[in-house]
Amino acid sequence: MAKPNNKYYVEYGDPVGIIAAQSVGEPGTQMILRSFHLAGIESTISTSGLPRIIELVDAKKKPSTPVTYIYLDSKMNKKFESAEELLRKINEVRMSSIAKRILENFSKGKIKISLDMQSLESEGLVARQVASRIEKEFGKVDVSIAEGGIIINMHTKNLKEIRAASIKMMKMLVSGVDGAGKATIRKDDKTGEYYLISAGSNIEGIMGIEGVDTSRTTTNDVFAVYRLFGIEAARNALAFELAKTLKEQKISVDDRHLNLIADAMTATGTIKGVGRHGLSGEKRSVFARAAYEETLKHLVKAAAYGEVDPMRGVTENILVGKQIPIGTGSVRLAIKKEDLAKIKPQGGKDKEK
Repeated sequence: MAKPNNKYYVEYGDPVGIIAAQSVGEPGTQMILRSFHLAGIESTISTSGLPRIIELVDAKKKPSTPVTYIYLDSKMNKKFESAEELLRKINEVRMSSIAKRILENFSKGKIKISLDMQSLESEGLVARQVASRIEKEFGKVDVSIAEGGIIINMHTKNLKEIRAASIKMMKMLVSGVDGAGKATIRKDDKTGEYYLISAGSNIEGIMGIEGVDTSRTTTNDVFAVYRLFGIEAARNALAFELAKTLKEQKISVDDRHLNLIADAMTATGTIKGVGRHGLSGEKRSVFARAAYEETLKHLVKAAAYGEVDPMRGVTENILVGKQIPIGTGSVRLAIKKEDLAKIKPQGGKDKEK
């Protein structure tokens, strides 16, 4: 058995939370400085740097740029044609992206959608597929294919109903996975395999498509991972995204600090941010809550409800000038009275007498 490396151990009383906060906070300032020198670097498809770190630690429910990395089964990941076929199954196509315009004829109760044939062809669709989708979505309507478009007979001349239907049609999903976004094909130069990157995070819908390697497909949406796989997977995804973002900025932070932050954010079984609406705002100590943000609100509320501060944390003890319970301050020495009596005072004189 290998001998454990002592440099990875911490002493009792070490302020691991403070060290973890400093280990991420200090590189955050480097990200700000470094952002002024990134003009020549090609922009990536997802949010990076400090905005991404803030997004993660604040536990935003939806990332500003969701991305899903979709891998193919081993039987088909070396074939471009297979990747292209999977792309068409996943790629989110809405009516607004394949229609030039929509015309409403209120007097006849009809709607005409003029299709962009070039966009339709690039998505691998035909007008008949679009018409079938409209029939399935709206039910009791007559759909016919005309030159350059589709005509829908609504069987009503009600202006409100026709307008609501036309708006719904333009937003309607024609093909692909709802919430998957636009996908592109990439090739890994090292392995030679093809994979997809989509600008969406409906990982549950994507994994239901035949040909997708569910063991490797990932997303940067931590809440999507939480909903599908549970809190443990979300904790791992959160730590991974923090490490990945820092690595992209060429910043080295020990994984243990990032793991501790991820543990704290997911310890209650849900994902909570570190701000006033999460960990900092839910601290037991009144002084610790007041020291972070909204000082007056916390003090007035504590006074109104008669809260008691146990004074066991770092922040509250610093505020009142007491010894903080970390490091040597976390140790308390005790001695029995009978043992104390056995100790002879200096000079041979018994001070108690």
